[in-house]
Amino acid sequence: MTENSISILALALGFAPGILHSVEVAYPLLVRWLVNYLLPLFGPGLPKGSSQNLTAKDQIAMLDAAISAAPKAKRTAAEDYIFVMLFEERQGSLAFLSVIAGAVYAMQLPLDDRAVLHLLLLVMSVMFMLVNANHAGIPFLGKHPKVSRNGRNVGIVLSVFWLAASVLNYLAFTYASI
Repeated sequence: MTENSISILALALGFAPGILHSVEVAYPLLVRWLVNYLLPLFGPGLPKGSSQNLTAKDQIAMLDAAISAAPKAKRTAAEDYIFVMLFEERQGSLAFLSVIAGAVYAMQLPLDDRAVLHLLLLVMSVMFMLVNANHAGIPFLGKHPKVSRNGRNVGIVLSVFWLAASVLNYLAFTYASI
């Protein structure tokens, strides 16, 4: 594999989160598609029938229940908490789409000009790998209080994916920096 093909592959791996989460920019509740159709594959299993899938109505009811569960004096804070969760989901989706835009542009550049983007993707990949390893059960880098069984399995698989992305971006960064 050539230095340029390693760089292109490393850039292409950065597309994954943007592709998976792109619709959440406009419709954050469409994350249910990942919950309904992708996460069950990590069960391991197949997606369940539509009667077991979350709907937009279900999601709104769950969010309303979370707000209702807060003490009355903290209702505004609870509403703001739900807002921030969905707001951050949208902002994360925008960041992932920005990575795709940068990677597509960088693919058109000579290898030497890609170093900065490979450094950014290296840092992102390492951090994603660490967070996913934490979801998989390795006790460092914080604590997610609600990791599901499928979420743990996603953490295992994505730890390996982001490790590969980290290695490729490290190599590409070193090639581009020489």
